[in-house]
Parts: sequence; structure tokens; C-alpha cells
Amino acid sequence: MAAFKKGEWVLVNGRFTWVGYITSVSHKTEECEVRVIKRVNGKDFTAEQVLIDVDFEDMKLMDNRLEEDHLYQLIDLALDTKDREWFLELQSMLPKCEGVTI
Repeated sequence: MAAFKKGEWVLVNGRFTWVGYITSVSHKTEECEVRVIKRVNGKDFTAEQVLIDVDFEDMKLMDNRLEEDHLYQLIDLALDTKDREWFLELQSMLPKCEGVTI
């Protein structure tokens, strides 16, 4: 069994396949709360609309490496949903610019 952690990206299998990230983990009930971002077929949902509880057995860890473009898209979503904590977390994942002055 995978050891799921808050913040990890997962594929959720059920009636549809969803992409989302874990917002909390309960090892006691073997469930995670997942903020669903989109269906695999590409239909997008805003993050504030879909928050689900998922059994460990119904999800699989994804490759957590994000391209810089994806980070900017997620930052926009965090701003749209006024999720300051998520915004700061995503911003800290951006590549650092060294030697840049304004």
C-alpha cells in the first residue's frame, strides 16, 4: 500500500478518472481528502467546486514533477480561488532567478 501524503498528486479511479492533489490523509479510515482539478478527458473544474473523500485503494500516485507552465496555471487557479496557502506553496516551487535586478 502506498503511503499517501498531503500535497501529493493522484489519479482517482471511479465512475470517471480524476486528477487532483491530497489535502488531508486519514490512516485510520484509509482515506484521503482530494481536491479534484480535472477529469482525465480534459474537462476542467475549479478547485473550490470539487473536494472529495477517496479510499486509498481507489487512487494512484502521479509523477509529482510539474513543468513551469503548469505551475503558473496552478498559481492562477490559487489566485482565482483566493487560496493564499496554496499560492505560497506553488510560488515556492518556481525556479529561482539568480542575478536578476530591477
